[in-house]
Amino acid sequence: MIDEFDVQAQFTRLLSGKLWPEFKKRGYKRYRGNFRYYDAAGWGKIVNVQKSAFSTKDNISFTINMGLYLREAERYLMGRASEDKFLEPDCLVRKRIDSLAGNDLDLWYNLDGQTVWSDVDAVVTQDVYRVVLPYLDGIRSVEDILHQLVQERGPDVFAGIRALFIYGRKAEARQWLADERNSTVYTYRKKQLQELSRELNAME
Repeated sequence: MIDEFDVQAQFTRLLSGKLWPEFKKRGYKRYRGNFRYYDAAGWGKIVNVQKSAFSTKDNISFTINMGLYLREAERYLMGRASEDKFLEPDCLVRKRIDSLAGNDLDLWYNLDGQTVWSDVDAVVTQDVYRVVLPYLDGIRSVEDILHQLVQERGPDVFAGIRALFIYGRKAEARQWLADERNSTVYTYRKKQLQELSRELNAME
């Protein structure tokens, strides 16, 4: 029986008993608060349950991050390839649950001594089933991740453009670069984009 006032036990129960089984069925591997899927073709997807740095044993605040990983993009951009050990910061596409849920504010869940456990359990589980799983279930290949990158154009513009280019989506990379150059009024930004253009030309 879970002690309703044992906040850490509630958090562990949520991860291990409610969230993890659904990801395990889909072939994910678990590393602490990370549920990771990696395909030998060089792509992956991950869910990271992130505790706030201000959490204590009696008060836990947490959110849910997602990432889409491309091995060759990481190899080019970072000079390494984490492969089946990648984490959410290694991902080319990174999202937080609030952005998927259409929430303009950061979405954090809270567990403390006054929490009604069943309420938090219901809300988190509903959000994962409603937005997280459908989003990740739709990613089944490198091409799916590149498509998502083109759709979202972020969060790192320069990394995204480079990734598209090295994966052979050169026209889309150049169009994105041109759109960035046309939309900025900042000289330093235009200079950075011009340097990126020269880098892409050198890769031809």
